[in-house]
Amino acid sequence: METAISGKIFLYNTFAELCQYIINTQTKNYLVRYGCISPEEKARIEGLIKNEKLIPLDPSGTFLPMKESDITNDFLIRLMHFSSLLRKNDDENCIMRLLQILDLAMEDLLKEEIRNLETQDATYELNTNRDTTGIELLPRCSCVWARKSRQSFSYRRIDNYLTHIIVIEDRVLRGISDEHHFIPKGFFPGFDRTGQLRVSATPLSKNPNFDTKFHRNGDLQVFSLEYHESDSDKENRLVWEKIVEAGACGSEIVVFPEMLGNASMEKAIRRKLQALSPEEKKSIPPMIILPTYFIDGHNCAVVLDRNGRRMASQYKHNPYVMREHHNEYMEDIHGSNVVEIFHYEGIGRFAILICKDFLTTRYMERIMRGCQLTLIVVPAYSTGSYDFKMSFDLCAHDYCNVVWINSCAAMKPGKEDNFRIIGYVRKRVGRNQDPLDSMYEMRPCENLLHGTCKNNCLYTSQFGRV
Repeated sequence: METAISGKIFLYNTFAELCQYIINTQTKNYLVRYGCISPEEKARIEGLIKNEKLIPLDPSGTFLPMKESDITNDFLIRLMHFSSLLRKNDDENCIMRLLQILDLAMEDLLKEEIRNLETQDATYELNTNRDTTGIELLPRCSCVWARKSRQSFSYRRIDNYLTHIIVIEDRVLRGISDEHHFIPKGFFPGFDRTGQLRVSATPLSKNPNFDTKFHRNGDLQVFSLEYHESDSDKENRLVWEKIVEAGACGSEIVVFPEMLGNASMEKAIRRKLQALSPEEKKSIPPMIILPTYFIDGHNCAVVLDRNGRRMASQYKHNPYVMREHHNEYMEDIHGSNVVEIFHYEGIGRFAILICKDFLTTRYMERIMRGCQLTLIVVPAYSTGSYDFKMSFDLCAHDYCNVVWINSCAAMKPGKEDNFRIIGYVRKRVGRNQDPLDSMYEMRPCENLLHGTCKNNCLYTSQFGRV
């Protein structure tokens, strides 16, 4: 068994080295030109690879899927020698085709990798040579709403030509660390059954549960929050009510806004979830994204499952700058460079980007494109929606859906017009559907502007197969 595991790692490492070669040596538009090579060149490449007899062929000459028992020392030695020869001869086209063939041949192996990764709390790359190649390989979960030709008309990457592997390049992420969570099949039973993911979001409350404190941190003017912890029990009950209500709507993800957490909320909600019977838990959304809590230099959203298990904690990276008393104050967060990526078959890959992390466009695009995200969830505490809406179109180009929820507590006097919309779901729709269906608007209740908010708002939408 140990030899087989080592053999698989050697195979993944070789795959990563070949990807590195293509990335480091490709000329301008090479990945575009590769898709247009002539039939004669295709025949030359195919003949060269088949002559090596690396991967078994069926009687019709089609490459067969690999089994773990096929990863022998002889196979690995021949693969290493062939790969070295192709690089020595600068045969980029043959390397690309070899990557495609290996990707298809490893389908069963990669499905088994996903099953193994689903048993782990978090994982990183399949290959062990990321430090030297700058390449991270992961098995790919498909997405029912993303087109196969995702963005190939405007930019191409190696895995545009692959089916079962995602190739993440460190040069694209540029200093962002990625941690991956493969969620077991069956976690979202409604989605598995219908191909539609149902999501609820709530602005929660008009009343902030904190005071904003302005102070100095060295030579910086910063702000932090001082929470009203005496109100925690009331806030925790409201969050629990919204979780239960979202479950009654059939939602499988419930999202809360930024800032409105407290010190006891996670523990209180986990205790509630853990006290439920197995039957009662079925009526709770499988994934709960709690309101973020800003304390000790960190602004963090905790993700729970319906059993009360913490799945991940996503920290905000980019500080918000608040203008107050004709001065600017930076959100006093220390930051983190880790983004948590969730993988689920049919949904693809999704992440939580907290407010300013989504609005920092180049940062958001690096994560979205670097990890090929298909869904972004955005908890926010913002005085308006315009900037968020502008960023949705960037995601739409990549077939990446977005769920954004603001908090009514962020509304300031004179900014009422900015709160005509309190949340959006930006989703891909079919070409025969009304384009207006691609944007679900969450409009706050009339009570918000009259100062009589009763904390009743919960919005539900769904998206999926098109």
